[in-house]
Amino acid sequence: MHWFSTGLLIALTAGTAAWSGWLLRRLFVVEPAVPGGDLPTPDLSDHEEPQT
Repeated sequence: MHWFSTGLLIALTAGTAAWSGWLLRRLFVVEPAVPGGDLPTPDLSDHEEPQT
């Protein structure tokens, strides 16, 4: 039983490390920009002009 528990603990630790690595990679890796793509223009129709 001792060896089974040790193996299970090692497997859970490896799984947690792999999942954490996947989350960190997903957090810090940015998709490349589309070549020649224009940025969308912001919609300012709902903003009011300042009163002077």
